[in-house]
Amino acid sequence: MIFSILLIAACNKEEQTTEGNKNEAETSWSYDGQPATVTMLINVGEEEFSRRYQEQLAKVYPNITLELVSGSPNDSQFLQEQFARGEVPDIIPTTPTLEYIEDLDLLMPIDDIIEQSGFDLGVFREGVVDNLRAIDPLGEGNLYGLPIESTLLVMYYNKDIFDRFGEPYPAEGMTWDEALELAKKLTQEVDGIQYKGLALEPTYAIPYTQFAIPGTDPETGDVLFTQDPNTKRVFDWLDKLRNIPGLMNMDEDRPDGFGGNGQNIAMWISTAPWLPLLAPVEGLNFDMTTVPVWEELPGIAPTTPVLPFNITKHSENKEAAWAVISYLATEEGQKVLSAAGSAPTYDSEEVFALFGNMDLEDGSTYNVKAPFVDQMGELPPYSKYGPQMTFHGDNFITAKAREFLESDIDVVTYLRQMEEEYTTIVTELKAKE
Repeated sequence: MIFSILLIAACNKEEQTTEGNKNEAETSWSYDGQPATVTMLINVGEEEFSRRYQEQLAKVYPNITLELVSGSPNDSQFLQEQFARGEVPDIIPTTPTLEYIEDLDLLMPIDDIIEQSGFDLGVFREGVVDNLRAIDPLGEGNLYGLPIESTLLVMYYNKDIFDRFGEPYPAEGMTWDEALELAKKLTQEVDGIQYKGLALEPTYAIPYTQFAIPGTDPETGDVLFTQDPNTKRVFDWLDKLRNIPGLMNMDEDRPDGFGGNGQNIAMWISTAPWLPLLAPVEGLNFDMTTVPVWEELPGIAPTTPVLPFNITKHSENKEAAWAVISYLATEEGQKVLSAAGSAPTYDSEEVFALFGNMDLEDGSTYNVKAPFVDQMGELPPYSKYGPQMTFHGDNFITAKAREFLESDIDVVTYLRQMEEEYTTIVTELKAKE
């Protein structure tokens, strides 16, 4: 449907860029240096776009004009409106979905481009490429774009709260059980302030992602929540967390906060890009370390989304677009992104050391390498029946973890109810096949 709109908008030009009349296998994927305008649809402002992408690209490719298309790459309605006007962005940073691949005919796998251009996927951190292959919605393990940025997690901790209660600061490699015991000691009410030992954001399902748990059988769609021992283990841990006196209590008059509000949270697990936002907060004495691990999985961090930068299927500037994204994946390109606060995917200590540098004061001594110490956890085998961990707050596991914390239902009963609920979802999915 969308391709038809594009053809109409292009006024039936004789030379159409389709797979039928352009043999990509014969393309060298080497930018020829001719003037080209490359558009990128991304949800950032002009200033941020310039300092992250435009400025560095202009130095390397002066004949490429990189233009911002303001909007959300995840807004399919916005995209369809763009297509209706004959405007197709050349680059779109987004997670591949069936809607974007099949319904909108927007994305294409770039494995052939990578091979023909000689691009070395070995430059990325261990697990990054596997993570991206695992989220191919067709289940074929193809790459839809290069992994340019990631959403790494860290544990921020308030030094003043630790000092107040005489507890040592959390160390790298701490286990979830050790974090739980520490949270108990730090959850106290003193001088009318309810201190809370631990909070997880954007989802309390973070510990779940270190196990590569398959929620459903990829072949049959059978739901596996009650059969998987690690699912129970995660919810047993959440059960212990919710039973820490005072931890889950909410006071509307005095909302909890790590960097804002009452600064009453001792340990806060969240995304690494919060660092430059927390650094200038008045009165906040903090640092960061690695996210806790499971005892039998030392050095395995939570699985977090990798953001691929895709060349759109009907772009008329594919070679120039490839030049842009392949440069952003180089060490020099990643240094700029890291300094701007984007968690890099390139495996380099020099790149890691620059994280957040543009927005931190000179002399800052934060443990900026913390997000990159541990290896990203594996993703489970792809299942078209889901559930998928998206970290956007609207997926099944995230919702169920939060719901469980707010309930008083025991773990065994809750997992059975989860399984029954998701079985209904799978039945509906099968009916649409």
